Amino acid sequence: MHDTMRVFIRYHVLNNTFYINSSQSEWSRVSTVTVLATLVYTHYIKKVTQGYVLELSNFYGSASLNIQPILMQSIVGDNDWIAVIRDKVLVYYHLIRPTNPKPLLKTPEIDNTIPIQEVMHPTAKGKLWYTLVAIGLTQWGYGRVIEYIPRLLRAMAALDGRTHVETEDYKLLIKLLKPMQLQRYLVTSWDFEAGRTFDNNAYCILVELATHNNPAIETICEDYKVSPTTVERLAQSAPEWCWIKVNSPKRICPQEQTTKILKQAGVGQKW
Repeated sequence: MHDTMRVFIRYHVLNNTFYINSSQSEWSRVSTVTVLATLVYTHYIKKVTQGYVLELSNFYGSASLNIQPILMQSIVGDNDWIAVIRDKVLVYYHLIRPTNPKPLLKTPEIDNTIPIQEVMHPTAKGKLWYTLVAIGLTQWGYGRVIEYIPRLLRAMAALDGRTHVETEDYKLLIKLLKPMQLQRYLVTSWDFEAGRTFDNNAYCILVELATHNNPAIETICEDYKVSPTTVERLAQSAPEWCWIKVNSPKRICPQEQTTKILKQAGVGQKW
């Protein structure tokens, strides 16, 4: 192989889905997220190793990464989370288990789109605007929020073939972004820029509550392949999230604040 390898991507739109799994090393998982976050945001990346130079430029596209929650700890805990990743990605927390899987749907064809450059900038004021800003601030800094929210609104108008952002775009974007607010409750920091943890047990409890309402302990045992004793122990260690209803069968029930958080994250919202 030649010692220098350059790859130039000149597509205007290039969408890819990447899967991060446990077979990768911790360094590899974090590196994958870091590289893709940088590439999508800056449209360019260059990596120099002992054997080659990998250069990608003019990349105007998106990258979708499917990450199991258990792997979030290594990503959130890495220094790159603050330095590179956090402000360049949108973390969507999917709470519903696929209890009744459906066949893969056909990719929809959208024929009336227009270039996003043709869409006028939206109005940055009003209740709906500030609701979107508040949601965005749960994951991004303020500077990124006022950069990303208008782009997302313009993209929605462009997909619908319109040159103006309408009220319905604000309302739909609010619905779409609601799940990102969970990050405020699941990521704990011990310092300003270090010592972060992802509360995977809390996330598992929220998934069960969102999927099964008040799930029986036996149901949770089946979902996670653990014993009833383990389920009870973990539930009792998270009294801020749930409590055990002792009847037949025993069930895990949400605290009042948990119900509010699930609603805030979009669980059960009407489309």
